[in-house]
Amino acid sequence: METERLILRQFTLEDAPKMYENWASDMEVTKYLMWKPHLKVETTMKLLEDWVKGYDDKKRYDWCIEVKENQEPIGSIGVIKVLEQAKLMEIGYCISKKYWHQGIASEAVQAVMNFLFDEVGVNRVEARHDPRNPYSGKVMENCGMYYEGTRIEADWNNSGICDEALYGLTQKQRRDLNVEVQKSNRTVISDETIEYVGILAKLELSSEEKENAKKDMGEMLNYIDKLNELDTTGVEPMSHVFPVNNVFREDIVENSDNRENMLKNAPETKDGSYQVPKTVE
Repeated sequence: METERLILRQFTLEDAPKMYENWASDMEVTKYLMWKPHLKVETTMKLLEDWVKGYDDKKRYDWCIEVKENQEPIGSIGVIKVLEQAKLMEIGYCISKKYWHQGIASEAVQAVMNFLFDEVGVNRVEARHDPRNPYSGKVMENCGMYYEGTRIEADWNNSGICDEALYGLTQKQRRDLNVEVQKSNRTVISDETIEYVGILAKLELSSEEKENAKKDMGEMLNYIDKLNELDTTGVEPMSHVFPVNNVFREDIVENSDNRENMLKNAPETKDGSYQVPKTVE
């Protein structure tokens, strides 16, 4: 799978050194995970040997997260639990510390969720995290999952027995969420923009006028976005929607009044022309 910044692909044995270096040996990365940090690269190699063999099972969903820019493996993401009768899959993930807080995990999780919903056909995707690791929960929220509650001391990880915060999203919730996103995906004009427009137009607007202007400008921009959806292939560009015809007659040159008579009332004249004061030095 491919996203704006990432490629999600199967692991290979050649990934072992970078996996060990970037995240598998890092105690901070594995602090809230269920597997211990690797003490040597051979441990990583042995794990990848098992993962690569597991790809023979077409229902195994494990991906290496690779950055497009430098083609470097920076993390892993996959399905860690399956309930076939419920059509439910749980996602787990981890990434290198140097790529934290950049939206990388959210980008990878969103891609996997879309794949599981659209290609695999699951009805529910869920994930869980230790509440002491709130950033992981933020990733789940960013991808549209709903917080469903916290089970007290119901799980464990490298930090010991822990609470379990659960997030999930069903197909129906996802459809409803997409509708809400479309409804809210309207142009919002900020107060700062209205203030700036008022300054340019040399207008002093009341609070009510500002709100009305924001609404009107937003509707105009939304309508422009709607027009941009039209297929104009083969349509000749025009400067106006409708043809523009000049309804006035052509100018007719006639004899003008005598120059001498025209200049008689001028305050000052020079070389047969009006003379006026300078306006720009």
